[in-house]
Amino acid sequence: MNATHWSFILSWSRVGLNALLFLAATRVLTLTEIGLFATAFAPVRLVQTLQRSAVCDAVVMVAHRPRRWPALFVLSCGVGAGFMAIFALIGAVLSPILFALSVIPIFAGLGAVPEGILRYRMAIKALALRTVAAQSIAAVLALWLLWQGAGLWALVAFAVTSSAFNNTLALVLARWWPMHLPRWRAIRIILPKTAHLMGRTGLLTAQLPLAQLAIGLTLGPAAAGAFQIATRMLELIEAVTLSPLRYIALPRLKRAGSLHQAIRVEARKATLLGAWIWGGTIAAAQPILTLAVGADHAPAAAPILQALAPIGLFSAILMPVTQAVTATGGTRLLLGRAALTLSLSVLFLIPVLALSPIACAIAISTASVTATLWFTRRALPKLNLTLSDAAPLIPPLGAAAVMCATLLSLPPLGLVPEILFGTALYALLLTLTIPTKRSLA
Repeated sequence: MNATHWSFILSWSRVGLNALLFLAATRVLTLTEIGLFATAFAPVRLVQTLQRSAVCDAVVMVAHRPRRWPALFVLSCGVGAGFMAIFALIGAVLSPILFALSVIPIFAGLGAVPEGILRYRMAIKALALRTVAAQSIAAVLALWLLWQGAGLWALVAFAVTSSAFNNTLALVLARWWPMHLPRWRAIRIILPKTAHLMGRTGLLTAQLPLAQLAIGLTLGPAAAGAFQIATRMLELIEAVTLSPLRYIALPRLKRAGSLHQAIRVEARKATLLGAWIWGGTIAAAQPILTLAVGADHAPAAAPILQALAPIGLFSAILMPVTQAVTATGGTRLLLGRAALTLSLSVLFLIPVLALSPIACAIAISTASVTATLWFTRRALPKLNLTLSDAAPLIPPLGAAAVMCATLLSLPPLGLVPEILFGTALYALLLTLTIPTKRSLA
């Protein structure tokens, strides 16, 4: 397998295995237990992502000056220790779960620089195998604890064990450890750039964790549990369907002789798959979640998943445009989109926080779609594209809309019949609207 395949395995093992274990645990946990864990884990998860992504990027950026790695290591550990102390103090007063999870930032602090070194060396296979091994060990432990009746503490054990193994293995595989303490001057030099990277990562990843925390604090743990189930399913569907296209699209766009034509081809592929997947998700959210988490929790989580599905749909449709902007160095535009998404999410969430998690999900989706439309309007001219280039995307979207509306208007058929009928209807509508290859040109 090449680096692209290992990159997909790495991405899926981080998201997919985690989501699968969580969904398995929901079959034996109540919505309140799930919500208590999700609310406590939301800030820890955000900090962990900030450390891993921002510090790893900083390592790669200063790779030509490895003498600065010890300064990054001290900075990363300092941030981890600081957040560990904050979470431990809050947890000691308010939440034993947060207190137990508070060790994760220090694990992330220890492993962030070694993981960045492995990324710089393009050791994607080692990173992927490391993540699969760590997640698998943690999952086995969590499942055993669930079998023993540990309840939500099994999820706590999974999060802590996974972080500990992932970061310890990164230290071992990188074969690097700071041999001396850095001077304060070196830390001062790298601090602004690292802070900038953390801020950028926070803008890109904070939307759902902050919404999860806000829902847990205002609407209660049961609502937070239903929202967490829906968001984990959203992440799992994206990991299974969109991640392969994302990793393949970027290399293709970089090698393309005609970027304009390559974007159109990749956008059509992404829309054909994304419209079917997310249209089907909206129509069959209830049976999908019944299969995944059981009949007890599915009714509460299904409407939230339906409300969040537009995020996945627009992410799929615009994935080639996003990748093309990345390939051409348009990081400022991507950062603006992330900042607008987060700002609008906060603005739209505040008025509906007291209503329901469904209203919160609608607010988040509205913010994401609005920011995506803003991004599209500015990205297309930079890529020499116009709205007319999106014409081939209309038939799949129309076919998915008809499929979704038809399935929702029918009485419940069950998951397998709905998949078969919906897929057949979607394919028939595409055949009628795009009858020949010549019409695709």
